[in-house]
Amino acid sequence: RHYTPTTAQMMAIAKFDPSSPEGLTSLNDHLKTRSYITGYSFTTSDSDLIKQFRSCAPDKSSYPHVYRWYIHIATLIGVRGIQVPLAAPKKAEKKAEPAPKEENDDDVDDMFGDDDEEEEEKKGPSRAEQMAAAKAAKEKKKKIEKSQVVFDVKPWEADQDLKALYDKIKSTVAMDGLVWGEGYKLAPIAFGINKLVISCVIEDDKVGLNDITDGIEAIEDEVQSVDLITMQRCS
Repeated sequence: RHYTPTTAQMMAIAKFDPSSPEGLTSLNDHLKTRSYITGYSFTTSDSDLIKQFRSCAPDKSSYPHVYRWYIHIATLIGVRGIQVPLAAPKKAEKKAEPAPKEENDDDVDDMFGDDDEEEEEKKGPSRAEQMAAAKAAKEKKKKIEKSQVVFDVKPWEADQDLKALYDKIKSTVAMDGLVWGEGYKLAPIAFGINKLVISCVIEDDKVGLNDITDGIEAIEDEVQSVDLITMQRCS
């Protein structure tokens, strides 16, 4: 069946051009409070737009919200061979050594100290300096973007101890910015086999979805597969 996108979906896709910095910036602003291009669930707007990236993920540091959306949609539709751009290494800057200081009569006078300068040092930072320091501290406390993620973990056998598997996942897949949920659910698959339904909260700038799925799949003797079910921004 031939698919024809709606007018709203075509406008949403045309609005964002991932081949230009301006288009990526516009898309990043659009996704600050959204998990999908249009609506509250996956649509063809997402699948059509991600094709324009040509399997190359956007820069995480420059466009964090586009990166989060890209990894989420790529996981849902099964994009293979994702290329993540690497930042070019910074060249070390060679510091020039200060020229030797010539001694003069003023330096001799400074050896005995300057009473006015000592008084200024005792007074401490000025009000303007205190306000600037308070503003810098406030900016550091800006809101951290987080997402709640739900996974399905399928075991190999029907008689596997899924509680023990859940505890092993929590202890093995651990990193800064990842907090696992307190409990888990069991959902039937077939032939008496159940799957684990587990959730976690991640800091978008610190943890990628591949970091989690790769860590779980590394327990290959007990895990058959891992699937991402939902990913929602935390309010």
